[in-house]
Amino acid sequence: MVYKAAIFDMDGTILDTSQDLTTSLNYIMKEAGHRHDYTVNDIQNFFGSGVRVAMKRALAYEYGASVESLVAVGTDKETLPSEVTDEEVDRLLDLFKPYYAEHSNEKTGPFPGILEMFKHLHDKGLKLAVVSNKPDEAVQILVKQHFYDYFDFVLGQANQIRRKPYPDMVNKCVEELKIPLENCVYIGDSEIDLQTAANAHMDEIAVTWGFRNREFLKEFGAKTFVDNAQELEKAILK
Repeated sequence: MVYKAAIFDMDGTILDTSQDLTTSLNYIMKEAGHRHDYTVNDIQNFFGSGVRVAMKRALAYEYGASVESLVAVGTDKETLPSEVTDEEVDRLLDLFKPYYAEHSNEKTGPFPGILEMFKHLHDKGLKLAVVSNKPDEAVQILVKQHFYDYFDFVLGQANQIRRKPYPDMVNKCVEELKIPLENCVYIGDSEIDLQTAANAHMDEIAVTWGFRNREFLKEFGAKTFVDNAQELEKAILK
């Protein structure tokens, strides 16, 4: 298959956002009177399915949920401790969104080789896009700050469109790019990205440097893995 468009997840795929997410989460959790000593490894288990799900996962983990059970949060299989209420999740969201918007770019930056890869792909005429479950405001800001004019379409989570793993966001992207679906590939680092690509009937490439490791991704059906940006560029241009 010849790819004419590459669509990328953001967190854990093209940008290392883990430090700023960790600092922001711990700050607002402390403000709200909750556990606030989470590590980068912890937050990598929380984020990926949208910020609301991340808040639910953090609360669930605080109140005794296992790490293994967190992957079901945000799906129809979720089970939550009774302390995790919609009201408390809303309260945390109201704290997190403005704080993270102001502190999302303090230690965040592209993974090694990503900028060079984008330049090569752009020079070869590929359409490039970002589709992320991160709030759209933060996605737009970070793309402008880190990726110049490489992207033809950028979309983060917004109220009017269902988040990944529903295919809606990717479908909108493909429509805007005007590239046949069979000539598009989705690149991500999580089970959500794998499910999104499958739901959109699109090829997918899994990166191993993000929020999920190779063994975890393999359990969720990943077949094409890349370990660095150079391998990813070759996989896209195959």
